[in-house]
Amino acid sequence: MNALALDFWTDDTSVLLTSNWNWTPETWGTIGWTGNSGLAYRTWILKELSDPFITICAITKTSPIAPVNERGKILGFMLVTHQTGDRDDFTHPVHHREDTGRWKHSLRAVRAFRYLPEYSISMTELDPETAQRALYISAKGWVLTNFPQINRLREMPFEEVEIYSGPSSEPPFAASWPAQGMVRAGPANEDGYVVHDGTRSLSRDLYVLRLHGNADTYLGRPANGRAIYKIGLSASPDMRRQTLQNAMPRGAFRWSVDRTSSSAGFGKCPSFDAAVSSEYVMKQYLVESAEWLGGEFYLASEADIEVAWRAAHAAIKSFGRKS
Repeated sequence: MNALALDFWTDDTSVLLTSNWNWTPETWGTIGWTGNSGLAYRTWILKELSDPFITICAITKTSPIAPVNERGKILGFMLVTHQTGDRDDFTHPVHHREDTGRWKHSLRAVRAFRYLPEYSISMTELDPETAQRALYISAKGWVLTNFPQINRLREMPFEEVEIYSGPSSEPPFAASWPAQGMVRAGPANEDGYVVHDGTRSLSRDLYVLRLHGNADTYLGRPANGRAIYKIGLSASPDMRRQTLQNAMPRGAFRWSVDRTSSSAGFGKCPSFDAAVSSEYVMKQYLVESAEWLGGEFYLASEADIEVAWRAAHAAIKSFGRKS
């Protein structure tokens, strides 16, 4: 087993590739099959799969509901058990009136992990032959046996995300498969998610996120032309954006990635200490020149952000000369 693998994802763990229109493990903690043939297929395939097994979750290229940049991509994976049940047993009530006759013969998933968007790949990048198997993969799933393909999926950077576990607050069976290879994402993280050692060792981007929408309405007072920003460090700024967006009710406000060290041409921070140093410079400037809104959020003008951004990257260069 390679050093980056999770304890429950060993060479003996079965891997099933699936695709669907969308993947929302926080409300859909299951995989399932449809009709009498689906029931028979579930009975058969359980004899072929380890308990638990890994289900790789991809989005179909023709999905009418997934974001365009996610179509055809492998988004993440779930740890799935052999516990059988009705689809509605393992999904949030928000789904119970959707396609009521489909995917009824289901299995409970107990953990979910999302690949960092910057490192995710398409199904055809994993295996060009998936294009010919697309319908079968969508309807039934495809058991992967190619070790280089499995190893690639196992080593791609990922973070653990929420999965629907029913009314109880504790995910069922969570204690049965401890994540001994897992560590907290970092001292500044308070989101409760964990990342594996391979993801933790990735270089960090300094990033700026911007909240789009009427800032006056959001604040309940005049913003005077300024916008709400969040700054921070991450191996995956877009994952941070998704986390913030998913924590908000659907509405007129949305987060975007305003800039990252990589996209701005500076490159990722050469070390964690350099990243922390540059982030501190940016925060210090914004506290003095803009308005702190708590946490890592600031009410600032574009000019404030630009000056703070340039100062932060000047600090990275200075840090390198001192090291």
